[in-house]
Amino acid sequence: MRECRCVLLHVRAGAMQGRLASIAVATFILLLLTLRFASTPRSSNSKQSPLHFKPSSYQKPYTGPPKSPQRIPPKSKPASGTSPAERLVLKSTLETEDLAWIQHLEPSWHINIVPISQMYANLHPDGHRPDKGRIADTYLRWLIENYNTLPETIVFLPPAESRQKNPLDALDTLSRLQTPFIQASGFANLECPTQISAMTCNGKSLITATPSYEIRTMEANITTVWHAWFGEKIATPEVFATVLGAEFAVSKAQVRKRSVEDYVKYWTWLNNTIMDDDSAGLVFEFLWHVVFGKEAVFCPERQRCECDLYGQCDGS
Repeated sequence: MRECRCVLLHVRAGAMQGRLASIAVATFILLLLTLRFASTPRSSNSKQSPLHFKPSSYQKPYTGPPKSPQRIPPKSKPASGTSPAERLVLKSTLETEDLAWIQHLEPSWHINIVPISQMYANLHPDGHRPDKGRIADTYLRWLIENYNTLPETIVFLPPAESRQKNPLDALDTLSRLQTPFIQASGFANLECPTQISAMTCNGKSLITATPSYEIRTMEANITTVWHAWFGEKIATPEVFATVLGAEFAVSKAQVRKRSVEDYVKYWTWLNNTIMDDDSAGLVFEFLWHVVFGKEAVFCPERQRCECDLYGQCDGS
């Protein structure tokens, strides 16, 4: 019996020693933490918690949307010693467009192909903008860069996908085009107005004086655009009418009636406007003929247009 009691007392003593050892270890750790915290320097006026967490690399303060990419205006190339082509086609094209017809083009026509990205610009300022007013940007950039070496006659053709329901047959158009008429008139749409609505060029006139609806912002905006392009002293016409599109021919002499600085001004407006891509392009469709010297309402009679432009006179 005495041996059993001795064993029990020995066990209890061992357990007590284990508890004391655990308490001693815990006390030592707590003392180390207290000393470390006390040695950490703190600002006397700081009211923040002593626990600070370094933010992850992706946790950055919000500074607003990224700025739109810098758009540097194109510059004119110096005049070269070689004579420019007499007749040239500036063809803007998308990657998927079939250009097989070019192989059958008359040798007297030179062609300059300019690819356009199929990605459209976004409305918001921080979106990806490959081209602002894709076709207009291409035309203006080319005119500015080649202002000193322009051909006598220049034909501008947009991508086939951008045309209306009745696409223009480019090969047939170029084979019949009367370039002496382009030299005499300075500018011509390649599409003649339809007979039914010749007075308004296919019923797509734009009246700036009395916009019909608030949502028709083009009528209101065109006045601002007009003054930005042509100055405050020239009154905005009340009506614009022409065959809408980006298919036209112009002479070198007519292009040079405006300075290269004017074309840079139009390009700069295009690339700084808050208009969406399609609306900015539509502004140019309403104003290309004005840029190249025609009145705001430019709707030649259909038979006369086909005769002068393509030699189809008297129904031939």
